[in-house]
Amino acid sequence: MANHITKLRKKAGYNTVKKVAGKLNISTGMMYQMEGNYKKPSPNLALRMAHLFNCSLEDIFLPYITTNSDIKKEKSHVNY
Repeated sequence: MANHITKLRKKAGYNTVKKVAGKLNISTGMMYQMEGNYKKPSPNLALRMAHLFNCSLEDIFLPYITTNSDIKKEKSHVNY
């Protein structure tokens, strides 16, 4: 399952990790590790990603559900 970085990459129009890794001057392995939630980008890399993906730093560092109140809202919308 894709994480939020994968979704940001695809939303920015980059269908392949190889293309983004080249633009960011990182290895494809590093990009896969970030997309797989095994590594986090450095602040410098996150700035470059935010610029390339046309998003904020918060979008890079924070997943969709980030607080307990968000989790409660998410659970309250579940239909049983």
